[in-house]
Amino acid sequence: MVRFLLGILLTAALAAGALAQTKSFTVMLIMFRGATPAEQGFTDYLKSRLPVRFIMHDANGARAKVKEFVAEAKSQRVDLIYTFGTSVTLDTVGALNKTDPDIHAVDIPVVFNIVADPVGAGLASAWAATGRNLTGVSHLVPMPDQLRAMERFGKVRKLGVIYNSLEANSLLAVEQLRQHADQFQYELIEAPLRSGQRPDDSEIGEAMRRLIESKPDFVYLPSDSSLIERASAIIGPATAARVPVISATEGPIRQDGALMGLVSNYANAGAFAGYKAEQILLGKTPVERIPIETLQRFTLVVNMKTAVQLGVYPPLDLIKIAELL
Repeated sequence: MVRFLLGILLTAALAAGALAQTKSFTVMLIMFRGATPAEQGFTDYLKSRLPVRFIMHDANGARAKVKEFVAEAKSQRVDLIYTFGTSVTLDTVGALNKTDPDIHAVDIPVVFNIVADPVGAGLASAWAATGRNLTGVSHLVPMPDQLRAMERFGKVRKLGVIYNSLEANSLLAVEQLRQHADQFQYELIEAPLRSGQRPDDSEIGEAMRRLIESKPDFVYLPSDSSLIERASAIIGPATAARVPVISATEGPIRQDGALMGLVSNYANAGAFAGYKAEQILLGKTPVERIPIETLQRFTLVVNMKTAVQLGVYPPLDLIKIAELL
């Protein structure tokens, strides 16, 4: 983040000259579930610094569409592709050593955003420059920090988690929860979904019924787009049963009533991804030399309406620093 802020200052003069140039860059955005504040942050950042034309594509949860968008990007010879989320990014560039030039973008710079664990997902071998046509921004707060924030709301002996067993982000989150169970002294109660890339409400309802019957102290909602877009079907039953939900991302807290989460701001992540795109388009820095990074400042977001419903409140010292909705 420090490099990000310094980079903004150092490139300001170059940006002013770029706006006056005649060439307009073409950037394709490939989204999974429609535009989010992350895309707004990305496009706002680039528009303020470069002459740029955006091509906006939404897979609307159908990963098969990504192949069509990549083919279009190749035919139009776009200057850069922005991808939202792990699944879309994997479908755009392929995992390490599993790329197919006929399907994936291999010679167009790609900047990903809102990818929880790019190393665990197989997009890169380390949190560094990737050596391939890929860089980007991870939004996820380290799991121990999320769990410490949750514990400030009460002792957690049983932690429930609902997850999509066909999505990488869900599987990675569950694995981390398993790894930290001994350290934080909770029993992990798992409710996997297996119906597909877009689980239906009936399966989610049945999974939540099983979770609630196990009497968890909290339910964890992973950073998984297939679940985030159905967050109300998860949070509604939990809140009705007086079980608080900790969310790995801010949307379910702001929009669907999850109690809390230590999260990264999507708009800030988008601007950071925009800065990386600027380095490629304006600074002519090879994408393979630009490291993958995460934001360094996180926000504790608490939905106070839900807190009142549940009778579960943040301690006074957290109220001073949290964003209360």
